[in-house]
Amino acid sequence: MNSDLSRLNTKLAVVGLGYVGLPLAVEFARKFSVVAFDISAARISELQSCKDSTLEVSSEELRNVQNIHYTSDVSDLDACNVYIVTVPTPITKNKQPNLDPLINVSQCLGRVLKSGGVVIYESTV
Repeated sequence: MNSDLSRLNTKLAVVGLGYVGLPLAVEFARKFSVVAFDISAARISELQSCKDSTLEVSSEELRNVQNIHYTSDVSDLDACNVYIVTVPTPITKNKQPNLDPLINVSQCLGRVLKSGGVVIYESTV
């Protein structure tokens, strides 16, 4: 996989930095440069301070990761060509998935996605 991603000149973004996205971004950043995006400026500030309120990634791991850029600025996604979407898909009171977060991020990515770009959706629903 490493050689395939490098050969393809992959510029990776992980969109949504919760309990799924943050560990994924940190793991990819061990080998690749990663844009780690979340709409919450407070979450970005927390991660830049090497703190993870989800407790999925330790402060030590956050301090040691080198190739990651935390951002809530959509324009930082413009240079990417592979997007891994890890936003929540909450369940409504009627036990139906609320797809609003997925729809919203899809519309956001639609503004920056270029020909040949890849979007991968990770969901627990």
